[in-house]
Amino acid sequence: MPKAKENTLSDFFKKLKVSQPEKNVYVKLFIAVLTIVIISLLLPSYKNIDSNIEVGTIWSSEDLIAPFTFPIYKDEADLETEKKEVRDKVIPVFLEVIPSQVKLKDTLESYFRKLEYLLSLNVKQDKTGKKADVLKNLKDELNLRFTEEQLSYLTKFYKGDLKIDNNAKYSDFTRQITRGISESMKMPIINYDKSKIVSQKISVKRSDEKVQRIESVDKYSTLNEAKTKFDASVSAVIKDDNLRIIAGIISDNFIKEELFYDKELTDLEIQNRIDQIPKTIGIVRENERIISKHDPITKMTKLKLDSFKKIRLERLGVQDYFAQALGKILTVIVLVVIFAFYLFYLRKDIFERNSRLALISSLIILVSFFAFMSLNLKVNSPIELLIFIPVASILLTIIFDSRLAFFVIVITSFLIAAIRGGDYTIAFISLCGSALAIFSVRDIKNRSQIFRSFFFIIGGYAISIIAVGLDRSETLSKIAVNLSYAAVNAIMSPVIAYGLLIFYEKAFRITTDLTLIELADFNQPLLRELSAKAPGTFHHSVVMGNLSEEAAASIGANRILARVGSYYHDIGKALKPDFFVENQMEKKNKHEGMNPTLSAKVIIAHVKEGIELAKKHRIPQEVIDFIPMHHGTTLVSFFYNKAKNLTDESKEDVLDYIYRYPGPKPQNKETAIVMLADTVEASTKAIEDPTPKKLEDKIDEIIKKRFIEGELDDCDLTLKDLTRIKKSFLKILIGIYHQRIKYPEEKAENE
Repeated sequence: MPKAKENTLSDFFKKLKVSQPEKNVYVKLFIAVLTIVIISLLLPSYKNIDSNIEVGTIWSSEDLIAPFTFPIYKDEADLETEKKEVRDKVIPVFLEVIPSQVKLKDTLESYFRKLEYLLSLNVKQDKTGKKADVLKNLKDELNLRFTEEQLSYLTKFYKGDLKIDNNAKYSDFTRQITRGISESMKMPIINYDKSKIVSQKISVKRSDEKVQRIESVDKYSTLNEAKTKFDASVSAVIKDDNLRIIAGIISDNFIKEELFYDKELTDLEIQNRIDQIPKTIGIVRENERIISKHDPITKMTKLKLDSFKKIRLERLGVQDYFAQALGKILTVIVLVVIFAFYLFYLRKDIFERNSRLALISSLIILVSFFAFMSLNLKVNSPIELLIFIPVASILLTIIFDSRLAFFVIVITSFLIAAIRGGDYTIAFISLCGSALAIFSVRDIKNRSQIFRSFFFIIGGYAISIIAVGLDRSETLSKIAVNLSYAAVNAIMSPVIAYGLLIFYEKAFRITTDLTLIELADFNQPLLRELSAKAPGTFHHSVVMGNLSEEAAASIGANRILARVGSYYHDIGKALKPDFFVENQMEKKNKHEGMNPTLSAKVIIAHVKEGIELAKKHRIPQEVIDFIPMHHGTTLVSFFYNKAKNLTDESKEDVLDYIYRYPGPKPQNKETAIVMLADTVEASTKAIEDPTPKKLEDKIDEIIKKRFIEGELDDCDLTLKDLTRIKKSFLKILIGIYHQRIKYPEEKAENE
């Protein structure tokens, strides 16, 4: 008994764990868990109130009662305005490190005595050649920044060798410099731009005093103002440009800043004043009603709601944190499970293919990331309208179909709302724009048609934005801004979708209807080669395409895939066209005189050769599957019977597996339809004087034969589907052979 139970468990796990990664259950679980974890991490922190609280909107929830007493915090913008006013009004602090120069006159007299001595030495040096070190020491002591030319020019002026316009003497020169410096230094000089002092007052603190004094900024001058005053004073007497420059160089030793801006003390004063600004403007007491249902949200109400959120968030403990995390994960799990049920019960073809699940998951995560960025980028504009959810709707419609795309968009819209803290307005707007985008590409025929979705997207966004704006009594300017961002979304979404479509086709090996339509073009290299080398096979494939497309449409299968599969199902015959009867055209049959076994091998080989040729030309696997599956494991009956007739031995000596195609049997509706169409098209051509009854009997015979042989066992065609396929074949064939068909009425008239 235990052993039997062990075998039962092992069988269960064998069924559960499929060897193919494409259908592996563990891979499905990994994709689901990864999607849930990533989106859960993108969800915002705890918010007990909708994030979209705006002044002027209506509170649609139930009455909100304060569960505890809390202060009402000022609006951040208002608080920043008050801080700015404080910064502007605070009086900057200056340190007076140099006392007022009371003895400036004595200092200037001493300076000019030394300068006069230097000039006299300079005169004597020219004649006697005294040592230059005495001059150098004097220059350093006087801090002279003269060039040799300027010193020589001043020496000549001192000697009296220089004549100027107003006959000024050296003594006039020094006297005017002394007067100019004294006038410039009457007002203390600060090292700060006075125009930046908004209060027009400064606080002065001397290094030897503890008490600061407040002074008007008009009592002080800047270094530029002092230098300008000095230049004007000297220029009134000294007309020589060189002497004015020399006077300016001398004045630099005396006209200096006396008060220096102390940023540290000023910032400390500003911070003290800012700290004194009250951060609150009132209080909400426990059990007090914050807002009633259907009340408009005023500025004060918004401050109360924001303060309530802030205090509630600060009070969160460890238990609350884990409860919050669990709630976020459950939100995502519920939506993912709903989607999983939809796929499992209604779209099992997608549910069983892990690559398709990974593709859908990647698109949902991509859109969720856009929503996360729109919430966390601190931009004063409606960037939530740049969540490119229409990109996902376009791609899913093209890759899968409109039904799946719409369901995914609904799920994704709810996820966007959750990520944005309960912003269901943007979910509604995104759903409207994306739903119309689905319809714009539902029957797309070429890639360029993706761009026509712009008009549908902008239409969906515009209507929903205007509807929400009117409902909330928003200003026209705000609605216009929202519409402009929606227009950017409508422009960018088709562009992004166009690029991502190519990526997804390559990365996930997806064969979209667009790819199939491109492959159906008769200018494709393989089809051109087939039509040139095997025209009979090419014509047979085209007729098959018509039969298969009509039949696929009648049972809800992919008609484009069926048609393209028909075009490429026999491309292997292009390598040896003369061995196939439809291409022989009155030529000698090459199989005459050949061993039937060899003939069968040549015929069967076109399947393998066709697969290799298709892979060489990078034909998608979905189309390549038609090459072996349209024959399945059927018998090459002509050469099999020929081999039996040639041998005198028992029938068992002719091994039928040598004359059978290797398979596999058709695995889906489209390959099964092409198998039936292949035989029907070839068989009905041989009917003489075809009538609808003869055609119908032949189609019935072929379908029953394939059904009895078990060739349709691996596909999910029902008897109802087979009946519809038969009617579709008959309809097309009557259209093809209508000139040859004689109806009963016509036969009676002829008789």
